[in-house]
Amino acid sequence: MHLRTVRAAVALMLGLGAVAMAATPAQALPPTCWELDTCIELPPPGGGGGGGTPPAPAYTLQGVIELEKYGHEGSWPYRTGGVKVRGYSRFANSSNNRVDADYINVRCYANTLSGYSTTDYDSENNGALVDVHFWSPTIPVTGVSPEFRTITVNCVHHATKNGVSYNTTSTRQFLIPE
Repeated sequence: MHLRTVRAAVALMLGLGAVAMAATPAQALPPTCWELDTCIELPPPGGGGGGGTPPAPAYTLQGVIELEKYGHEGSWPYRTGGVKVRGYSRFANSSNNRVDADYINVRCYANTLSGYSTTDYDSENNGALVDVHFWSPTIPVTGVSPEFRTITVNCVHHATKNGVSYNTTSTRQFLIPE
């Protein structure tokens, strides 16, 4: 009886080991240099030696938020306001020249402390720059403390080039004048 229990336990462990190995996610290997348009040769692992500066990245994704204008409606004591913003993603090489990405996008949100929000999105294939222009929520501004007249804009930027993903975020706050 004891031998039968041992055999069952060994079979169970082997079966669970096979399932665990099958559930292990595949590991992606970085592309080799001949697969990329622009390649950075990395030193072999290990080694010692000292210093030196690492090579500059081949590409960079820049995320920018700009104020286009303030807007107001109404008159005292019921004046409301908002901001028009531009958010954009720009893909560039190490010399800061624009370069077409295989895919590029930007998604921006304008939020108020009181919970109101607006958003906009744009994407493009084979482009170097995408942008959105949109208004924040309109909120009361007359006699309102500054933290409740502040619009926070958050943008998420993404691009791909030669199978490599580039991601960044940007945030900016705007205080709407009374």
